Amino acid sequence: MTEKLSVNEVYKSTMWFFDNTVLTNFFVKYASVIDKIPSKPTAGEQPFLVFEKDEFIRNYIVSLKYIQEQHSVFSYEKLELKFEELMMFLLEKYPREILSFQLRSQEEYSDLEIRKVVEQNITNNLTLEELAFLCHTSISTFKRKFLKLYKLPPRQYFLQRRMEIATSLLLQNENPGEVFYKVGYENHSSFSQSFKQVYGISPKAFQNKR
Repeated sequence: MTEKLSVNEVYKSTMWFFDNTVLTNFFVKYASVIDKIPSKPTAGEQPFLVFEKDEFIRNYIVSLKYIQEQHSVFSYEKLELKFEELMMFLLEKYPREILSFQLRSQEEYSDLEIRKVVEQNITNNLTLEELAFLCHTSISTFKRKFLKLYKLPPRQYFLQRRMEIATSLLLQNENPGEVFYKVGYENHSSFSQSFKQVYGISPKAFQNKR
């Protein structure tokens, strides 16, 4: 938001309201980008941060107004993308300040690390032991935290996400014989079996039907 009054005392403000879930989702989604940012010591938490309004921000505000005026059925989805656009811009220009938003408590930090490991390995054929090792936890702790975060057991969640990716690839006319390894399966037979388990038909039949 902005609170800088103009000369003629006309005041307008565009504000984003978001909770920790939205912020955490951003840090998880772009973890591979964030991990490349050199770590720098912070000067401690600040009650608020101030950024200069540059040319990008001015044009960004105009685009927000355009979305607001359109009343599209995709308005919410557009705003999600616009939020990420703004955060990516600020992350590039003010990395230390934006990274200071990351959650501080040990419990929240460990949850964030687990989500990062999970999201980065959806299509990798890792065992529970390997995932737990990457999260620096025991298998029992990993499974407990996983269930709390995703409301599903690891096996069921990974199956669901992989099938979502597989259907997306199939709808883009990718060959089913090439899709299986892209979603973490060692052979086409096991992939086809899992696909039938979820959708009731083979990948090829699904593709032909759609």
